[in-house]
Amino acid sequence: MVFGTGLSVLGCYYGFNASGGAEGVGRAAIKAYVASSVFILLSDFIVAYIAF
Repeated sequence: MVFGTGLSVLGCYYGFNASGGAEGVGRAAIKAYVASSVFILLSDFIVAYIAF
């Protein structure tokens, strides 16, 4: 639940704020990928810390 919601929100945020045509969409996709990777690492750490 945490991962799916977070990744959806990040993808939508960067996708809706993309500008500049195809090049802007490419940049937004890269930013969304990086933000998603960081989100997964941080949220996984937090969930593991709480669970154990």
